[in-house]
Amino acid sequence: MTSGATSYADAPLENPFVQRARITDATRFAGRWRELSLIFDAIEVRRPVMVTGPASIGKSSLLTHITASAAVHLEEPLLPSFYLALHEAATPEDVYQTVLQALGVPGSTPSALEVALLEQETPVLLCLDDAHRAIRAGWGETLLDTLARIARGGRLILVVAAAGEMPLLSERFVSVRLGSFAPAEVRLFAETYLEGTNVSFTPGELRVLASISAGHPAYLQRAAYHLFESRRDGRDWCAAFLAEARERPIPGAPLPPEAFTGEERSDAIRPRYGALRTDKRPKETVGFLVPEAPRALLFAIPPLAALLALVVTNNAVTAALVALPGLAIALAWWYRCRVS
Repeated sequence: MTSGATSYADAPLENPFVQRARITDATRFAGRWRELSLIFDAIEVRRPVMVTGPASIGKSSLLTHITASAAVHLEEPLLPSFYLALHEAATPEDVYQTVLQALGVPGSTPSALEVALLEQETPVLLCLDDAHRAIRAGWGETLLDTLARIARGGRLILVVAAAGEMPLLSERFVSVRLGSFAPAEVRLFAETYLEGTNVSFTPGELRVLASISAGHPAYLQRAAYHLFESRRDGRDWCAAFLAEARERPIPGAPLPPEAFTGEERSDAIRPRYGALRTDKRPKETVGFLVPEAPRALLFAIPPLAALLALVVTNNAVTAALVALPGLAIALAWWYRCRVS
């Protein structure tokens, strides 16, 4: 056995890699440092946040973690924080009523929520999960736009999660897209779950775990389960994992075909579900600013300058020499406007 690995004969009976749903135990949540930093930076200035990504990439677990940790991060010990899965609601009124009931106030309308928020001593954090289902039902966009408008008042902190791409909404959200785990997150994930056991994974095994699972947290959980079991029964954990992934793929997030050809067993970590993306745009290079002007005026300047030169010097050659550079500059500026 490679140094650092533990014999399966010494492994405990309980396999810790059995998480197959939303992580509600804070001690089992690992990684997502950059995403959490971006999200808390946004909600500190009361901007609504939209978290998107493939199925089972960890959106629900992230929202649960935010709900549980926001009071500490925002230094608001009495911050009311609520997690609500929208697939449990049939109408927007259901959502308003659920939130208002949690605040101890009757009602089921946006205006009732606004009044209730004003009566709170602190802002209220609302994490809405499965927004894509409400959008497909036909009422999600209106609900999210209304809540985002209310959030502009500073009394509501809104974080939303939706599978797939960022939905088209009237109100602007800070967009954070979850992707594959980074290598450091894979290592932290394994260490978090292995804590308290007498089992460890070698660096080589961690690289294969990340590669064979494509860095997808749900597949990583399954692959780690089989690796852990291999300590006990000596199974070919890669083959066992791939057989499970082929027979029971994650809906909406199947492994790529090459995962089943053996290519994914290399040491190269190649995420398949994208890296972290936000709505932040790269800063534009600030150069010499040229005032805006109608394009027709740009072409009128050279002949006017030539005419002025002709009047002053009474020399056609001088007038032409004045006009030609001006015309060249105008043409260059027109081309720049066309391609920019």
